[in-house]
Amino acid sequence: MKKVTFLLATLLIGSMMLTGCKKDDPQPTPTPTPTPTPTTKTVVYKMDNFVLPYTAQTISPCFHYTFSYKDANGTMVEVSDATLPWSKEINVTAPFEAQLKGTVTYNENEIPSPVRFGTLGSIICGTNKTPAHGMKLFDDKEGFIEYITERPQMLEYDFTLSIE
Repeated sequence: MKKVTFLLATLLIGSMMLTGCKKDDPQPTPTPTPTPTPTTKTVVYKMDNFVLPYTAQTISPCFHYTFSYKDANGTMVEVSDATLPWSKEINVTAPFEAQLKGTVTYNENEIPSPVRFGTLGSIICGTNKTPAHGMKLFDDKEGFIEYITERPQMLEYDFTLSIE
């Protein structure tokens, strides 16, 4: 009987040892995150001079435009006293925040009558475009001066376009 009890005790201890050990689950091999492929997009900065393209009326030549645009490296590049129309096409890596901002100056003695004024800048990327801004016709110099005196912010502009 001692032999049978010893044998049963040995088997019981052995089975407890086998079932009591937990096997380590193998760790799954991590899947590397793919590096996103950079997307190159073409951005066009434009400063037009047409007030009404279908009548070929252009901005009065007394206005001078100084502006900056963001280049492909994200650096602002200044353009002083540009001749309109002006445009610049650059290739950028998306995502990119395109920006065109500037000021309009004039010499009051050079203002003609009638006055055609506008800040006609835009940023275009594919089918995305910033909305058109400020085109206005004035019958005379005094009407323009009064308008700008009441709205000096019209002499500044800032356009941005998010490129995805």
